Amino acid sequence: MRKVVVICSVIVFMIAVSPLMAASLRMGTYPIPKMVESEDRGVFIDLAREVAKRAGYVLDLEIAPPPRIVGDFSQGKFDGFFPALDVLLVFGAAAKPSPVYTIQDFAFFRKEGAELRTSEDLEGKRVGITRGYPYAAELMSNRKILFDSADDDVTNMKKLASGRIDAFVVEERNGLEALKKSGGVSVTYDATKPISRQAVYFAFKSTPDGENAAEAFSRALGEMKKDGSLAKILSRAN
Repeated sequence: MRKVVVICSVIVFMIAVSPLMAASLRMGTYPIPKMVESEDRGVFIDLAREVAKRAGYVLDLEIAPPPRIVGDFSQGKFDGFFPALDVLLVFGAAAKPSPVYTIQDFAFFRKEGAELRTSEDLEGKRVGITRGYPYAAELMSNRKILFDSADDDVTNMKKLASGRIDAFVVEERNGLEALKKSGGVSVTYDATKPISRQAVYFAFKSTPDGENAAEAFSRALGEMKKDGSLAKILSRAN
């Protein structure tokens, strides 16, 4: 009888501490308005922690500029990073779960100027881009576009408003935030015509542990899509 009691006690103890035994993942991410505000705030932060919890992991997060995050990931300093796009994985292969959603970039332009809605419209134009932002490969490979770099989105928006560039390509949410901060009123964009689309996902090391994490995250994302929690979390960005 005493032996049975001891066994039951051990089982109860293991159940109680099992959440504390979840594997830890060191993940990198980078600042995005509303999406990644801090290690504890942002739509992507909430999403990552919920997916990780369902997948049986706890996250150790670090926020830094995109080039540093990608570089550190390629050197093995992170188990994974997010939000990841194919264009960021120039340093080698990575294990990827199913996509989370699709990111869209738009061309912002002056209201009194030509309407610039497609990559072809940008050919021969001075087009602002932000250093370190992961633009789609098909856009950056167009040699007919005259790219003009700036350190941040707000600077690009001010350059656009003053006529120093003809357009500014940026993710929609970031662009609207930069437009608000710049105080510009002469700039617009066509919300129905994205310049490019890229799948967004979590990237992990291309190792057995990384493959296991990717599979676990895919299962968790599948569950969240079915029960509506994925859409609910992403809707907070609107």
